[in-house]
Amino acid sequence: MNIERVPPAEWPQRLAPEWGRLLEEASAPEVFLSPEWIIPWTKHYGDGREALLVTARDASGTLVGLAPFYRRRLGPGVLSGPRVLSFLGDEGVGSEYLGVLARKDAEEEFLPELARFLEGEWALADLRGLSEKHPSTDRLIRLFGAGAPDRIHRERQPCSAIRLPRDYETYLSSLAAKFRTTVRYRTNKLMKNFKVTLLRTVRRDELEGHLERFFEMHQGRWEAEGHPGSFYNPRKRAFYREMATGFLRRGWLLFYHLEVDGVIRAA
Repeated sequence: MNIERVPPAEWPQRLAPEWGRLLEEASAPEVFLSPEWIIPWTKHYGDGREALLVTARDASGTLVGLAPFYRRRLGPGVLSGPRVLSFLGDEGVGSEYLGVLARKDAEEEFLPELARFLEGEWALADLRGLSEKHPSTDRLIRLFGAGAPDRIHRERQPCSAIRLPRDYETYLSSLAAKFRTTVRYRTNKLMKNFKVTLLRTVRRDELEGHLERFFEMHQGRWEAEGHPGSFYNPRKRAFYREMATGFLRRGWLLFYHLEVDGVIRAA
């Protein structure tokens, strides 16, 4: 197995196509580990961080593993303090289920090779966002912390999910009777008194306008309550524009809007 560090300049063209294929073949494929998520994050949030993306290739040269890390200095100055190892995408944009990507048949060999490759390259590991249910999580922690387990910080923040039925009516029937009645009443009232359309962003020329409206509504809500809102930072809006463009191109983007009398009121 050939382990290599790949600089960010080579990610979009040389690495991204293989990276996308590896995502489809990986034992735990998450969109938060895709090039469409990691590359925009590094572009807009990478200042002061040293990207440390490590790949693994088999004897034929096929990409079989990828670990998206970065390093930063712990302390007020860039030259002071120990080097901290973290996952790319771990801050500012709502990433979940971070970790490493590996083909099922290569994961067992990749993880110890990765640990050896990074040995001596970091003093502390701050693994925020590491998925607790990822099949490689416990082994990754053991390998990285073999010499000094107290150098590993693992954030334990569960990512909640609700399993939904296949259709909306089945979902409604699972709700409490009083709440279900309220939903039906308000839906019928809305449909009766206004022209209502449900839209989905499907074209590139729609995306910018739909995102701007989404940002505007989100900020309006939180600013009215005296909070800055999630999208006050221009770099977060820039990240979401670039990420959404990539997701739309891959057919992953499920971006829906409720239009009432010609104006989007929810997204």
